[in-house]
Amino acid sequence: MPDLSRHARDQMERRKITDEDVRLALSRRSGQPQPGTNGCLKVFGFATDGRILKLVLTPDQNTIITLAWPDE
Repeated sequence: MPDLSRHARDQMERRKITDEDVRLALSRRSGQPQPGTNGCLKVFGFATDGRILKLVLTPDQNTIITLAWPDE
């Protein structure tokens, strides 16, 4: 699993996203990564209970910068 930035950890706590949600979303991706700002990549995947989770990763996909439930 990629490293989590401090901001990503803060967002996980705020949005009640678990490490398991992140792990599942990364392993059960929905489509191909999409380009984001500054070369980052947006990834969508299925988390717990089939809920979609959006993750923004560094271009090398080694760090999750931020994440959110798209419906929030």
